[in-house]
Amino acid sequence: MLLQLINFETSTFDRATIKHLPPALDELEIINSKSLQRFVLPSNLTIRRIALIKTQLSKIELQCNDVILQLFIVGSKLQKIPVSLRNLKNLLNFKLQQSYIHHLNLDLLQWFNQLDSLELMQNRIQSITSTLNHRQQRKFDMLNLSNNQLRIINLEVALPIGWFKNVNLSYNKLELLVGRFPGGHLQNLMLSHNRLKTLDFCQWELMPSLETIALDSNQLLRLPNCMHQLPGIYNICFSKNNLTSVNMDAFSDMEDLLDLDLSSNHISLITFREEKYPKRLVELILSNNKIECNNPGDLPFCPLDIEFLPSSPNSAWSRNNNSLQRQLTITTA
Repeated sequence: MLLQLINFETSTFDRATIKHLPPALDELEIINSKSLQRFVLPSNLTIRRIALIKTQLSKIELQCNDVILQLFIVGSKLQKIPVSLRNLKNLLNFKLQQSYIHHLNLDLLQWFNQLDSLELMQNRIQSITSTLNHRQQRKFDMLNLSNNQLRIINLEVALPIGWFKNVNLSYNKLELLVGRFPGGHLQNLMLSHNRLKTLDFCQWELMPSLETIALDSNQLLRLPNCMHQLPGIYNICFSKNNLTSVNMDAFSDMEDLLDLDLSSNHISLITFREEKYPKRLVELILSNNKIECNNPGDLPFCPLDIEFLPSSPNSAWSRNNNSLQRQLTITTA
């Protein structure tokens, strides 16, 4: 049973309020309350899902409760993640969105027995820390930190980021990702819409589980170093960066790479070498590349060159037997 309290006009939700609720209640939603400032969850409340949406909430007290599985707080005046959250041992999903929190300590992950997702988008988070180590590692599904104010992340200090299967860091102000990163559980990484000018995977441990990475809408001047650390990638997006040339050697160890999006850059040259290229690549998107002309009077436009370099005079590519060209769809329009 779901109960919605819309335009709730009480400043405090606590035991005095709960006694007026109907029995056998599974879900509670408090929506558009300009009065609610304090929320107290008693231990005997048997509601499994609570959503507090668009309130003036500035204080929350959560007593020990093994029943609640989902807690969503969207639009509040909370300044930090409530410490009493640790009393919800069986929490599966926690969302805190559109609040005033500035810092995230991932040590909170040790509070829960079976947490699946941690969603903290559209806040004011500027820093992430943790004291957890490899011996405390567990597996989680989703970490969403999009639309915050992160500028630099030290991946050694924020070690538990690599314990999530899906990580969304898009729409921040990221300029640097530094430190060693053991992200063996990570499958999908979103880094879109940041300010990255350079990226180095050389300190990242081998990440065979990582399947997709989105780096579109950054300021990358060249491809990241040590792309071979991500051998399981099948889709990667570099759209809307500042790349000028691409040597496909960088992707040669990505045996599962199928789709590569290099659109909306400034690329004038793509180079494939017969002995070193991604063997399963089937789609290469090169549309909307703005190329500066060195001699603008010579041609009405400046072409984007794609080179296929044979490994030897007698190789298959030299004999016009280029299997890559047969399988590859190149989009330039």
